[in-house]
Amino acid sequence: MNVLLAALVLGLGLTVPATVTDRRTDGPSGRRAAAPCLRLSRAGTLVSGEVKVCPGRYRIADPAERGVMIVNGSGTRIDLTGVTLESGDSLPERFVGIGIATRGADSVTIRGGRVRGYRYGIRIEGGRGHRVSGVNLSGSRAQALRSTPERFDEADWLDIFRPDTFETYGAGLYLRRTERAQVTGIIARGSQNGIGLFESREAWIADNDVSGNSGWGIHLWKSSRNTILRNDASRSVRCESPAYRRGCDSAALLLRHESDSNLVSENNLTRSGDGFFLSGHRPLVQPSIGNLVIRNDASHAFHNAFESTFSSWNSFIENRADSSDYGFWLGYSRANVVRGNIILGSRTAGIAIEHGGETTLAENTIIGGEAGIRLFAPRPEDEPSTDYRVDDNTIAQVGRGIVLERTSRSRIRGNLFDGVGDGLVVDGAGSGSQVAGNVFLSARRWLIDAVELDAGGNFWGPPDVAQAQRQVRGRVVLQPYRHAQDAGY
Repeated sequence: MNVLLAALVLGLGLTVPATVTDRRTDGPSGRRAAAPCLRLSRAGTLVSGEVKVCPGRYRIADPAERGVMIVNGSGTRIDLTGVTLESGDSLPERFVGIGIATRGADSVTIRGGRVRGYRYGIRIEGGRGHRVSGVNLSGSRAQALRSTPERFDEADWLDIFRPDTFETYGAGLYLRRTERAQVTGIIARGSQNGIGLFESREAWIADNDVSGNSGWGIHLWKSSRNTILRNDASRSVRCESPAYRRGCDSAALLLRHESDSNLVSENNLTRSGDGFFLSGHRPLVQPSIGNLVIRNDASHAFHNAFESTFSSWNSFIENRADSSDYGFWLGYSRANVVRGNIILGSRTAGIAIEHGGETTLAENTIIGGEAGIRLFAPRPEDEPSTDYRVDDNTIAQVGRGIVLERTSRSRIRGNLFDGVGDGLVVDGAGSGSQVAGNVFLSARRWLIDAVELDAGGNFWGPPDVAQAQRQVRGRVVLQPYRHAQDAGY
């Protein structure tokens, strides 16, 4: 194929076989010359094989939303180094189109460059084994916010329940029904959403910067067995001002509707509406189960550092959840594990669970806030709050340490209470709770405030049982009485 014919093929937006560039030679030595690069001129350009886009800026609109570049074969490798591909539109709420689209191919690789000004910078549908790395996808579609610093507008609330709605929001990168994709080192900032997964499995999402968006840094819908590791999804927030605090369901990381068995580890989820948000709000979406959330930092959330609602069998291990309204909010969730987390300076509660149960809360450090751990069931006709294991937590400088409200059959064991307003607060429903091996060092009001409770076998800061009894309200048994020195305090 001569040079003139090759140019005609590219101008028509047709596929250029990789063998065209491979067969050129340079001089009598027969050495292969460097492959010619591709100059983009219009939307709908089909590409396959080894594709090197010529460095430079390309301003190409895609009103049909097919894709400026459309991958037309498995194994395609696109190198965008030195390339800026943009739509030319200047209003983020009006961005449409797709920078690069693939549908049904396997093992597509995209690396380098910058794509901006589209609904989706890159949209990959179907296939397995894709690789996306080192691409700057900042500046994708974002709704215009109607709220002002003085006045909140309900229209800014995000729809977390219907995929047909959130697909219109757009994202820097969108993986739809893919398997085993790898996404590393991309940047997707200053938009509404960074990375979205829809019915995608076994993806590796690591070391990406998806911070500073107005919706979700990373969001999953019916996506399971993915690894989300070391990403910066901080400052994902909307609907917040000195005059109001709403959040509008913004989150650094959002999981919904049967997003099961994902590993979420070592991510920066700080300073967002919610840091980590797992929603299974029935009947609109189904629960997500079996997720391991370990060693993430979701501190300084405007609302909940970690939220998990209407879901079960999820584990939250060794995370940071400082300086948020709630460290952990697990409403209507059951059979979860919250272990080894650090929760400092909560405004309302370190851990709060409404109408939940069968959950282990262990070895957490909770300092500051109105309550350390609050387990409650405000509506008698709703699901019971029951069967908790609250073990070996350190709780200090809170208004109330552990609160059981309409919560039954729980075990409170090995916890340390120090510098609290009230230590353990239990209403009549919790009178049968097991309370033993705890250390009650000091309280400004009551070490225990309970209707009726057997609290024998605990360790006490006051020097004798008489003085301890004066800091207990209700029919509370303290014998056998042990001094805190016996527990090493």
